[in-house]
Amino acid sequence: MKILLIVPLFILMFSGGVFFDETVSAAETNANKSPKGEPQIITDKNIVAMVNGQKITKQELYNLLIDTYGEDALDVLIRRTLIRQSAEKEGVRIADAEVEQKLKVLINNEIEGLLRTYRIKDRADLEKELAKAGTSLAKLEEKMAVRMKKQAEVELLAERLMEKTITVTDEDLQKAYEQQYGEKIEASQIVFRTRREAEDTLKKLQAGADFATLAKNESADRISAAREGKMLPFSPKEGIGAEVAHLKVGELSNIIKTDYGYHIMKITGRKPPANKSFKSVKGELEKIVRNQQYKERIGPWLISLVEGASIMKNLSND
Repeated sequence: MKILLIVPLFILMFSGGVFFDETVSAAETNANKSPKGEPQIITDKNIVAMVNGQKITKQELYNLLIDTYGEDALDVLIRRTLIRQSAEKEGVRIADAEVEQKLKVLINNEIEGLLRTYRIKDRADLEKELAKAGTSLAKLEEKMAVRMKKQAEVELLAERLMEKTITVTDEDLQKAYEQQYGEKIEASQIVFRTRREAEDTLKKLQAGADFATLAKNESADRISAAREGKMLPFSPKEGIGAEVAHLKVGELSNIIKTDYGYHIMKITGRKPPANKSFKSVKGELEKIVRNQQYKERIGPWLISLVEGASIMKNLSND
């Protein structure tokens, strides 16, 4: 795969246009000068640029941004405002050092996401590809920091507000311990949208068809399909794990219906429980449970904020 060809695209998507900034930086420098090399000064604040004497107005820029991001961007600003208002009401504050730390986490997560999405081996290889595009990882991270700082602030405030609503029980911790350190089933799956499709494929598998090939070509779950059906290890004590816990390595499951479709699974291995005591990892487990509960509750909480607020929109590109 030609990674260089996609570098400009993902930089534009994830860094607010680093590649474009770097590519045209010299042109921008010259654009601020007249043909004779004398600097031009735009005194009208309603004009954001002059191109060969033609004006680009602030309203044109505004219209472009509204057309491109419009309602979605406004909804983001509304949610951020509601979170800040709630934090002020509850007396919740965060330190600059906390924001910086959170920002580093967000940037790191986004970089890791880029590596996975574009199948780039590591940061060293990413640095090489960025260099070919005329930029660097440091500059990419700088752009991300500017774009994501407010996000870091708001996420921290939301986390602090949600902390007050989260309680962790011994049952929660035991469940998390089982999920993290208990026995694991390793399996592959093929997911179908209809039972008929699943039934037809199960017959093929029982007749000796290759599971990995069918998973890659037919599964509706394209994430696992890209791995020839391979799933992340899971516990045999709950959810879909309980449905296949009785199967031996190499065996096929019957058709299993979930909210995501109709599954056929093949057991590929079993991992024994980790050799760690509950007591030794209790602190880590509490963090995991709190994070899980936060993710489960943040959506409904934001919806409740919006529903309980007085919001009037006046979005227009006229």
